[in-house]
Amino acid sequence: MKGLVFKDKGLIDWSEVPTPKIINDEDIIVKIEEFTFSHADYRPYLGMDDTVAKNTIMGHEGVGIVSAIGKKVTTLKVGDRVVISCITHCNQCKFCQQGLYANCLNAGFILGTKINGTHAEYVRVPYGESSVYKLPSEISTEQGLMLSDVLLTAYENVILKVDFNKINNVALIGDGPIALAILLFLNSYRKKVTVFGHHRAKLEVFKDNGAEQIINSKDNEFGDEQYDLVVECVGNDRDTFSLAQQLVGFNGTIISIGVFKKPVIFNLNELWYKNITIKTGILNNGATLEVINEILAKKLDPNVLVSQVYNKNEVMEAFNQFENKDYFKIVVKL
Repeated sequence: MKGLVFKDKGLIDWSEVPTPKIINDEDIIVKIEEFTFSHADYRPYLGMDDTVAKNTIMGHEGVGIVSAIGKKVTTLKVGDRVVISCITHCNQCKFCQQGLYANCLNAGFILGTKINGTHAEYVRVPYGESSVYKLPSEISTEQGLMLSDVLLTAYENVILKVDFNKINNVALIGDGPIALAILLFLNSYRKKVTVFGHHRAKLEVFKDNGAEQIINSKDNEFGDEQYDLVVECVGNDRDTFSLAQQLVGFNGTIISIGVFKKPVIFNLNELWYKNITIKTGILNNGATLEVINEILAKKLDPNVLVSQVYNKNEVMEAFNQFENKDYFKIVVKL
């Protein structure tokens, strides 16, 4: 089979690799139909993550067909169409018992980092029964693919963490796929949403999908409005957490989702005086079935998150689109 292999900083290759086999009785093998990329996939390539071993197959998002199951797998069968959670979990350890699947003592965020991932024609998923979800026939493959990570990041880190009865206005810092996914969920709550970003084509998509106000973050003119909820979705080496503290109003909440390359500065005196709550945390993918039901009820359409679809002969071209800041999610169809 072929897989997208991390060779070294700045070097990847779509090349022939061994097809995975069942190793443990809880394993399943999934024949990948579609996969997508997130910023975490680019971090080793860009030299921002030195924990990923060379010759690891990349990727943690995918949809496919179960092609083999281990002896202890009883709730899945060969032929099931499933979405692969970006979080693999054993469902037995103390953290899994608390629903903190990302902190699983036996797995966690391992696909494409500690073990071979989803950017391949086949992938081995440990603890398959708890780490994939069957997809209803009404949900398309591309819609299901958004359940691997981006939709759950938005839903678990924002929608499940906030009492929207106490929220009148929301600021989204960033114009990437996570911010757009948050907006899709927020539309059900009919709150005023302001998006801060600077990629014109993307900002038009936000405007078309319910954002009431768009502010170009490069203008450095953010107005005087204070927000009940501010969600930081950028991270990296940007000073967006300082902007979040500037925008949040009295008794407001800051949710930090972006992954930063350097420490951020807390203005604790001001945060204390304004009585600000700060929330953060990695997704656990425990709410996947809830989001599936949201899609089935047509409360949101994940298709808007997909900017471009490539085929298996265009994998390298697809990967290199991470430099195209006008795109949200890039999909590869095998």
